[in-house]
Amino acid sequence: MPELATYVGTIVGIVGLIAAYWQNRQKANLEKVIRANSWFNYQRSNNSNGTLQKAMRLYKERHQGSLDPEVIEELARADAFGQEVYKESVRQIHFSEPSFKKENIEKWVSEGKIAESAKPLFLQLSEETGQEKNV
Repeated sequence: MPELATYVGTIVGIVGLIAAYWQNRQKANLEKVIRANSWFNYQRSNNSNGTLQKAMRLYKERHQGSLDPEVIEELARADAFGQEVYKESVRQIHFSEPSFKKENIEKWVSEGKIAESAKPLFLQLSEETGQEKNV
């Protein structure tokens, strides 16, 4: 009878190790997907904001004498919402990247992953500023 308990315990232990290994791989894959999605959303929000700001500038240039205040107000509101989405996408990158230090941000700028103009926003969330990952 004690031998049976030993065999059952060994089998349960092996199954537990296999399950732990599988879960660890699943977690790593999920983290990769989340990180890629965060960067994708950042790029799209950045493109969207740039396009909206260009549209606002073109409207102001082409309709200098006949600006419609309601159109300007809606464009400004859309720009504000876009800026919030942009900032949120940077925050999501902060949560999804394993390291979010000044060196990482400098590397992303040099690689062209982020623009130099975006660097201050990233630096606000860097680990050197004392921001916590669970904020």
